[in-house]
Amino acid sequence: MSPVSRGRKPAKRPKHQRSQRTRPPLDVTRVERWPKLLHGPIELSGCVVQGEVDQDLVVLAATLTAGKRSVGVEVVVNDREVDVIELHPDPEDARALLRRGFEVTEAPLTPEEFRSQVEAALVAKADKDAWLRERVPRLMELGDRPEPDLPERAIQLRRWLGLPAYEPLPRLPSADPLPLVLPLSAPVTGLRLAVALSEPDDAIWRRLEVRSDVTLAGLHRILAAAFDRDERRHHRFETAYGGFGVDAQSGEGDRLDDEVTLGQVVTSPGHRLVYEAEGWWHWIRVEKLVGPPRTASCLDGERAAPPPECEDMSSYETLLEALRDPDDEENEELIEEFGGRGFDPEWFDKEVVDERLARLS
Repeated sequence: MSPVSRGRKPAKRPKHQRSQRTRPPLDVTRVERWPKLLHGPIELSGCVVQGEVDQDLVVLAATLTAGKRSVGVEVVVNDREVDVIELHPDPEDARALLRRGFEVTEAPLTPEEFRSQVEAALVAKADKDAWLRERVPRLMELGDRPEPDLPERAIQLRRWLGLPAYEPLPRLPSADPLPLVLPLSAPVTGLRLAVALSEPDDAIWRRLEVRSDVTLAGLHRILAAAFDRDERRHHRFETAYGGFGVDAQSGEGDRLDDEVTLGQVVTSPGHRLVYEAEGWWHWIRVEKLVGPPRTASCLDGERAAPPPECEDMSSYETLLEALRDPDDEENEELIEEFGGRGFDPEWFDKEVVDERLARLS
């Protein structure tokens, strides 16, 4: 007769003989399960913003913790609207989207900044959908929507972050959400920059050393001196935190370039930004961190920048072709028209550039 049939409990097996029950992996793929994942007060940590230079796509990532459970949340913002909301069992995976094979700018955010950025992007997306439903009701029904459950995900994310529910206020559909929050200024260092025109094929470039606390307005003056341009002409910077220029209305969502420092938008070797001056685009890459220089200086470079009269690559190629036969009567007119009188495309003198930079200080 068994011990159980006699009313006695069976003896416990030694621990090493007991079967170990493994916890099933956390399933976050179905949005209807999300409310059951986290219970109690939510702690927000590990908040970052990631972005690629000259791209409209930004990722806001953070870790949500309640009790002993943590998940990573990834909010993809495309053209200032929420495009994707994903949860990850491993919080680190939420910050890995743009790290796989891309050069990105990444900056930490406070929990308040993270909430503000997420809410701005959620509102922008909801405003656009509300406007479409009102103006073009059938458009929302056409085709396969890439994220059909995005509204439900947005509602749950609002609850976890303690954000108010969306209210369809009479906002303009084109109203700009909040710009990306700039990180605080770090200790001053020196940045070695490689700057090159995106065109032509024969590279026109400069290697400069500048201070990280120079404003983008100051960097514009440095670049104008390095490429022998008129600093009063139109210019604009494209960064992972949006556009900056002397005119805040020059691009949608732009901010003034004298209100941000270079060290706030690029911080590490490999980080990039784009500089536009009168239609010419320059790629700027941080090569190295160095000691803070007393003044900006030029270390190296090649070739002269196109004359101001050459407003694009087509006119510059026309000038180069004309310079190959300057005695031709038609070419003489083209050289005069495109500012090629006395122009040598291969000219570069580091000492002359340094003299111009010294005058700035």
